[in-house]
Amino acid sequence: MHIFSATLDPVVHLNPHGHVDLYLIGGGGFYHQYEDFTNAAVGIFNAYNPFFGFYPVAVPVQQVAQSYSVNKPGIDAGVGVAFGSKWHGKFFAEARWNRIFIRQAHTDFLPVTFGFRW
Repeated sequence: MHIFSATLDPVVHLNPHGHVDLYLIGGGGFYHQYEDFTNAAVGIFNAYNPFFGFYPVAVPVQQVAQSYSVNKPGIDAGVGVAFGSKWHGKFFAEARWNRIFIRQAHTDFLPVTFGFRW
């Protein structure tokens, strides 16, 4: 499964000028979800051995049985923490819950992000 998102997310800093800043983030936007359903299969390829010459070889492969793609709106909300000084960059960690609104069942996921913000 692959998910692309383009969202607008305002940030509320609880301690913006301190060395440790806890913040809340949330919003909504556009999500594109692409999913492949695969089956195990066997592929036949030609191999070469200088003594035996060319011969067929069976190799396990993944065969795409069906693909599914959808564009839908969604929302996200999360919390993060940043460490550093108030004048320079900060290291941060955040977790953001995302929900894509699909007809019968929603898609929910929770990515965790680590990074450096200047």
